[in-house]
Amino acid sequence: MAVTIKDVSKDASVSIKTVSRVINNEANVAELTKNKVLASVKKLGFRPNKSAQSLRSKKSYMLALLYDNPNKSYLADVQSGIFNACKNTGYNLVIQECNYKSSKLTNDIIQFVKDFKIDGLVITPPLSDMQDFLSNLEASKIEYAVIAPRIMNPDSLYVSSNDYEASYNLTSEIINHRHRDIGFIKGHPKHSASLLRFNGFLAALKKHGLEPNEQWIKQGNFSFESGFDAGVEIFESSKIPTAIFASNDSMAAGIMKSAQMKGMEVPNDLSLTGFDDSPIAQQIWPALTTIKQPVQQMAAHAAKILIAKFDGLVDKTKSKEFKSELVVRESLKLL
Repeated sequence: MAVTIKDVSKDASVSIKTVSRVINNEANVAELTKNKVLASVKKLGFRPNKSAQSLRSKKSYMLALLYDNPNKSYLADVQSGIFNACKNTGYNLVIQECNYKSSKLTNDIIQFVKDFKIDGLVITPPLSDMQDFLSNLEASKIEYAVIAPRIMNPDSLYVSSNDYEASYNLTSEIINHRHRDIGFIKGHPKHSASLLRFNGFLAALKKHGLEPNEQWIKQGNFSFESGFDAGVEIFESSKIPTAIFASNDSMAAGIMKSAQMKGMEVPNDLSLTGFDDSPIAQQIWPALTTIKQPVQQMAAHAAKILIAKFDGLVDKTKSKEFKSELVVRESLKLL
């Protein structure tokens, strides 16, 4: 039989009302009593009835993921991370696609939150970089956590990664493989990560006494198609690079296709690297040298600190920077 609030009350030797107050994070409960009740909850495996709690507290126990991103793999990792964070908390997730260019974005999201009684938002790039949008959410008293924002506001909840450092390290690895003619495909122009990765690339070139070739630097948007188009343009140059660093794996895969259509082999004719270590990095051949970014862990942490804030666990609402790691595979050749 399911454990009830009465069972917790009996085990902790407190009233049902006291158990209810602890479960609902109400004030004026002695710390000793609170710990006693929580110990009984854990011991008995009690799970509060979120429907009943929702009626009492006017909370929906719903989080919403906002996204505008052409990279399906990234979105899948973010979803998976948030779902994992929501397990055993009673919180659920809804997903809302957005158009960051829409003049109605702010009003639409505020109305969406009201209509569905959303408790809080997890916001991904490029939406997480739109300061006016975020300020309007705050003015409407909408709680949110952002993933990879341009500005790390200490008063807000966020998770970030070391994109600049990771890009610097990957570029240095390419150079250490004796490449001097290196192309670069930029990511979505509205994502702060795109600029950080490009700046890390430029810094590594400078450190090793190399100059970027503008003919080999193309704008992408993190999609396979944009990588393919960038590759076509680069391979029409009078001289082509010996290596190309694409700002994510999907674009690197697009470049690989354009190279093969041109009769080039990776890595014999062209070394190629990506970023993110998404599934496609190992699904194509040769497998991509890339940066393994802990997207699922980042998304999970964003959800956890948001839920912790809702549940009154202020000491656990800690923003955090996650570290990425270099993964060297067959697509990078030593000259």
